[in-house]
Amino acid sequence: MTNQDNAPARDGEASGAVETAYRFIRTAIISGDLASGETLQESRLAERIGVSRTPVREALSRLASEGLVVLERYRRGQVASFSMADVAEVFRLRGKLEGHGARRACRRISADDIARLEAVEDEMEAVFAELGWHRHLSRFDELNNEFHAIIARAADSPRLEKILASSLELPASIFNHYIEPVDERTRRTHRQHREIIAALKARNPDWAEAAMSAHLFSILNDPAPDPE
Repeated sequence: MTNQDNAPARDGEASGAVETAYRFIRTAIISGDLASGETLQESRLAERIGVSRTPVREALSRLASEGLVVLERYRRGQVASFSMADVAEVFRLRGKLEGHGARRACRRISADDIARLEAVEDEMEAVFAELGWHRHLSRFDELNNEFHAIIARAADSPRLEKILASSLELPASIFNHYIEPVDERTRRTHRQHREIIAALKARNPDWAEAAMSAHLFSILNDPAPDPE
């Protein structure tokens, strides 16, 4: 076998290491294991993950493009910090954009996609019932992203889908500022997902838009006023 024959395998191994590092660091940030403002040392992360520093560096660059990591001079990184005003802005924007996406999806979504939405929500509720909020967080994150991505794809708007795919995800620790218990908020999320599904099944665009927007707006307890 020539060196050229080995190249694809090495490239695949490298991309796999980057993905492993990315998933590990991202999950740690979203779950709060890596706190807002915490310094990210490449060597320490590489040792924890079991990869070299190069894939860690690439993973941090990817997370920086998503807004979860801030890269300072000399490529030093730290977990991004979010004010309550930042959180409010993100979810207000998502509420408007995803509400529009749900309206478009209402007349376009397939029966198979609706069935998948129901299956995703079934699993979200089952995992939450079995494990509780903190232990089910990583799986909740995956399933919740899939739920919203299915609707975004069904909207049949590549531009909208691209914007939503890069929308900012916030560390779970940011929600500790809210008075409302996380368990109750999670149960409400399940109820709202069911209403969104019902609106899509009914092919009612006004209902679908309102249900999606209300779902995202309700995450906030209006922690910051609208900008002037």
